[in-house]
Amino acid sequence: MVIIRELQPEDNLAAVLTLCKGFFAEYEVHHKDFFDTYNLSDADISGRFLQSMESNSNATIIALVDDVIVGYASVTVKNQPDFYKVKRVGAISCLMVAKEHRCKGIATRLFAEARTFFLRNGIKYFTVFTAVANQVAFKFYERNGMEALHSTFIGEIESDQ
Repeated sequence: MVIIRELQPEDNLAAVLTLCKGFFAEYEVHHKDFFDTYNLSDADISGRFLQSMESNSNATIIALVDDVIVGYASVTVKNQPDFYKVKRVGAISCLMVAKEHRCKGIATRLFAEARTFFLRNGIKYFTVFTAVANQVAFKFYERNGMEALHSTFIGEIESDQ
């Protein structure tokens, strides 16, 4: 049985950190120069998860199978600059399921709980960031009612040295 709920202080934070490192390692494949996963320490990423347990505008939603954390989604509510019509927007900054638990509906349930979090916080619109090359993620988000909003391009400057 899969249980979806927010991360609590008594939960195994090390399991979430392992999933997070896996997320970065998978993301690194899409652009090798952006992440240095070899040197990524628990201290580098644990603060975000600890803060999410103490905040009303952030949460880490976890998926448990037999009391083992097998997936998570990081969600936050952000204030927009004044020139936006939408003053507050939600953001999913990560949605990760362990490889051996994929294609079982866990990501869909994490996504649904993220939407519930946003609803509870009065949020009408939310965003998610993913690599253009990650077509599996693109299709997942489109199947779940999202549409592309904008693209970020990256350029590399060759040095003359």
